[in-house]
Amino acid sequence: MRSFVVYVGFLFAVAPGTACAAETSYELQLPGVSHHFDKPRQAGKSWNEFHDGLGLQRTAVRGDLVWRATGGFIRDSFNRQGLYAGGSIGLRAIDKAIDVEFALAPMLLYRTTRFDNNQGKAPYKLLPIMLPMIVVGHDASGIGVNITALPAGNFGKDLRFPALIFAQLTWRIR
Repeated sequence: MRSFVVYVGFLFAVAPGTACAAETSYELQLPGVSHHFDKPRQAGKSWNEFHDGLGLQRTAVRGDLVWRATGGFIRDSFNRQGLYAGGSIGLRAIDKAIDVEFALAPMLLYRTTRFDNNQGKAPYKLLPIMLPMIVVGHDASGIGVNITALPAGNFGKDLRFPALIFAQLTWRIR
């Protein structure tokens, strides 16, 4: 857990600062929604597709290059609260009243990897992942959305996951 806190601190303090003389803003990350393309393998279970939680995102823009650092908590697909920290580096494709950016987002998740079952509550694990991300934002209102996709696959021996799309609302606070 200590390494998780150090990682979050690094992302907020150092990573966005590498874009010197950048325009910097902070956004609240609000609850999100997801769509899973397959049903859970465990009978009688369903994916959580409303992800309540709260996070903070720091954004630094220099020209068309956009750096983000983020951290927060959110309810995962197994309906358990978890933590996340990460960042992204992207290129702004449209810079008008509506901004559009394409990015790669390395993330570190602290979450469960299965549903609770008759053996007890699912344990929490640290999971590093790299996600593609599309960011759409409305300059005047400060409202945006981060959209990521997770391909189906085997993420280590403990986590087999269906493909999903996740969208999380953001709101610029400064």
